[in-house]
Formats: sequence, structure tokens, C-alpha cells
Amino acid sequence: MGIWALANQETVREIANIYGVSRGTAHTCIFEILTAIALHLKPIYIKWPNSSECQKISSSFEQQHGIEDIIGCIDGTHIPVRPPAHDRDSYINRKGFASVNAMAVCDNDKKFTFVYADHAGSVHDARVLRVSPLAHKLETGFLKSTGGEQYILLGDSAYPLLPNLIVPYRDNGHLSQRQQKFNYVHSSARSVIERAFGRLKGTFRRLRGIDCTYPVNALKVIEAAFTLHNFILQHDYDDGDDDVTYADMPVVELSLSEDASEFTNAAARKAAKDRRDQIAQKL
Repeated sequence: MGIWALANQETVREIANIYGVSRGTAHTCIFEILTAIALHLKPIYIKWPNSSECQKISSSFEQQHGIEDIIGCIDGTHIPVRPPAHDRDSYINRKGFASVNAMAVCDNDKKFTFVYADHAGSVHDARVLRVSPLAHKLETGFLKSTGGEQYILLGDSAYPLLPNLIVPYRDNGHLSQRQQKFNYVHSSARSVIERAFGRLKGTFRRLRGIDCTYPVNALKVIEAAFTLHNFILQHDYDDGDDDVTYADMPVVELSLSEDASEFTNAAARKAAKDRRDQIAQKL
């Protein structure tokens, strides 16, 4: 019943009828198993890569896209939820519907290595990153690669440019050919996170709309779905559905200099720009 509830959009009453149990029994069983998955399996199947795994991920990204030291791509996706009556406005995102803003990092195999879904839909992607545990990793630096450089993440323009988080050049109509090529390669490499979200939502259709009375239950559904996504990939249960349409790509063209200043000082921002320029020069 728990897996069925994640993979389909039937109500608890309909699921209870399918399995021949009462509505209360179905509700209890479903959320007991989802809680257990989120609590006990998430730390096993969603975890930050160690040094050897980072080297493997980096090598794979470099072979496919020609950029060194990448260990993941970061993005956010909005999961529709029923907002609490006392705080409805906080959950209304910029697209006009109530959601939870789930931020995630994935590797080149669409496996999620970090998931943070503790904020309402109205919170900007950059702010979610700033208050997440991942911010500490960005501030203190990742493990160094074999070449001596720090590993990096790729993010879209919704995030600030940081020494360990490389975003595309802002297109002001005057980008050089080298910068345009960098943006193209960057977008191509970063598309893996969009495909990962597409596969996640295609497999676990409950994420297309979570109708829970309490937000904490919605978080259990979200965490369980992310965990089982990795479980499927790790155990090679491939359904061949890699081309699910992902229509939730965030399109944000805002100045994020203030968000960047929350993370780093001027020297660090200059170092981030210099590193992006170095990467662009090598392509």
C-alpha cells in the first residue's frame, strides 16, 4: 500500500478499497512505511559521496562534458501540496500554486546525493540553499580533487556564483563566443538534474500533488520518494523511462548579488569568477 500510494494518485479511501482494508488501517500502514523509509533508509541511499566516489563522478562528468572536478548538479523543484490553513500564503510559489520547494543535488547517473525539502514554495532557491546544511559545505570547501582544485557543483542562474558552485554567465546580449560556449556546455551537463526530477516524478506520481492535511506528512512522502528513486537506481531496477517530460524547470533571471554576499566576501566572489573564466578558457 505504501508503494502504491507513492506510485499513484488515488485517495487513501480508494487504496483501502483496492486492498480490502478500512480507510484508517490504510492510512496508518501507508504513513508507517513512508516514515520508516524516510527515517531508516534515507541515510543509507541518499548520502554525500566519499573521496573515491567524488573522483569517479568527476571523471565521468569530464569525459562527457569536458569540465573537470564536477561532483554534482544542484536544482530545486516544486512539489504541489495542500497548504496549512493558518499559513497558506507562505506556500504559494511564484507560479501561483501551493508547494514545497525541494532542493537536491544529483550525480551524473541521476542519483541524488543530497535532498533538502524543509521550506515552503514561496522561499527562493538561493535562500533555501543559504539555510540548508549544504551551505556549510560550500562555505568550508569540498574535498580537493586529485588535481589540487576544489570540487564544484553546477547550478542555474537562480543560485549565486560561489567558489564551489558554478553558474552560467548572465546573458546580457554581449557575451563572448567563449562565454556562450561555456553556457551551452554548462547547460548540457546540468540537464542531468532536470532528467532526475523528471524520472522521480514519473515514477512516483504522488509528487504531482500531495493531499496531506499536515505538512510534516507531505515531507515524509517527498523523502520516501527520493529515497526509493535511489534504491531503484542502486539495484538496477531500470524501467527504461528516462525521457519523462520535466515541465517544472525554474526560469529565474534575477540579480543575486545580495544572496552571494551572504555566502562569501569580495575576494571569494572574485575567486569564483576567475575559476569560471578558467573553465571557460579550457573548453
